[in-house]
Amino acid sequence: MAVYIEGVGLTKVGRHYSLSIKDLAAQTAFNAIEQVGGPEGIDYLIFSSALAPLQDNQLDIAGYVSSYIGLRGIRALNVEAGEASGLAAIAIAKSLLESHQADKVLVIGAEKLTEYVSSKAYKQLQMLYDSDLRSFYNIGFAGDAALLMRLYMNTYNVDRETLSYWPALMHSNAKENPYAMLRFAIKPDKVSKSQILADPITLLDAYPIGDGAAAVVVSSKDVVKTPLVKVTAIESSTGLGGIELLDDPLIFDSLLSAYRKLSSIADISQIDFMEIHDSFTIVAPIILESIGLAERGKAPELIAEGHFSLNGDKPLINPSGGLKARGHPIGATGVYQVAESALQISGEFPGIKVDNAKRGLVISLNGLGSNSYVALLEGV
Repeated sequence: MAVYIEGVGLTKVGRHYSLSIKDLAAQTAFNAIEQVGGPEGIDYLIFSSALAPLQDNQLDIAGYVSSYIGLRGIRALNVEAGEASGLAAIAIAKSLLESHQADKVLVIGAEKLTEYVSSKAYKQLQMLYDSDLRSFYNIGFAGDAALLMRLYMNTYNVDRETLSYWPALMHSNAKENPYAMLRFAIKPDKVSKSQILADPITLLDAYPIGDGAAAVVVSSKDVVKTPLVKVTAIESSTGLGGIELLDDPLIFDSLLSAYRKLSSIADISQIDFMEIHDSFTIVAPIILESIGLAERGKAPELIAEGHFSLNGDKPLINPSGGLKARGHPIGATGVYQVAESALQISGEFPGIKVDNAKRGLVISLNGLGSNSYVALLEGV
């Protein structure tokens, strides 16, 4: 059964030192609630955050946020699935509506990554890995991305400069998005020359650390009044998620599994745009190749030639600027992706618009695929 998104709220991803995670959540929630005519009928709140218990020393934040925004008496639930938390929260909201346990669900994703210095935030982010494997010898996200990029370049004979077209495209898209963190253009030849994080990964290959919150009101068919978009289907799958464990590190097996599950229950042959999880430059081509949107080893060349861009062949990828340039507030990112897609399909997205967009795909991963979610959104 399809469910519908009626209201959307977004905060610009950035460094919101003066706002608490509750403040960020409230801002976006109020905007989403206002679009549906008020809080009447909202009977469930799902709060998505990966680091709130660590950054804010707060458990049961869903319950406290519900009271903070004036929704006392409703049911509330926390969702944490690492980087995939946001889309996992949307999936749970859809399940609650389909099983008639709720009629209208407010989903809020929020994260405060600037509560501490970056070194401490990065240490906490290491918990996205399997702690049994990485507690003592962890090379970090950039280290994993560097190994993947070097393996990709050597396996497919792809040069570093060709890969640099992806972050340049993301910055170009984000420049038009008022909610994006990095709203400035870069040229491909600047990427490899920026500060090295883990050779060949540089600063301009990586997502920025920032705070953010996004909210959507998800309604059942029985109560929906002013739908922006239909959430047709969501599927997910788990995987090993560690580069040292994967039979083939250049394919995200859990994403492929989730994508196949989705294709078995919904027609995903004609997609106008996608919002994908491009935490590092190398992750984007592997995602595109994992789902068959490009031949293996060919995605960087297609990107450099202008495919997946505004004037290229559909689908347009990450009109928001993606994790790379919109920003990646971890547990809130999946909610951002869904909210942006809802606005895109309804013709209300304030950034780059996809002409006559009717169908969008959202892809969210934790790490290198310990958990992968894929969602299909369609016009009403």
